[in-house]
Amino acid sequence: MAFTIAIVGRPNVGKSTLFNRLAGKRLALVDDQPGLTRDRREAEATLGSCAATLIDTAGLESGDRGLTPRMRQQTEAAIEQADLVV
Repeated sequence: MAFTIAIVGRPNVGKSTLFNRLAGKRLALVDDQPGLTRDRREAEATLGSCAATLIDTAGLESGDRGLTPRMRQQTEAAIEQADLVV
């Protein structure tokens, strides 16, 4: 049985770096510039003896301008889909 793990948090706190480390390869872009991740990204991984689906999400921000509402909606969908939220 595979678990789904969503990685959620404020912008530029290392979510994509953690996602890449857990996935074992560089799948998500990482930069010091906030807001680089805009869409959910998923990867299959094995954590110990457990199969997992990892979800990297955009940073959670408040506001209704630009892409912020869509990014928040995608993050909320990942939270709903997840068995575990980190």
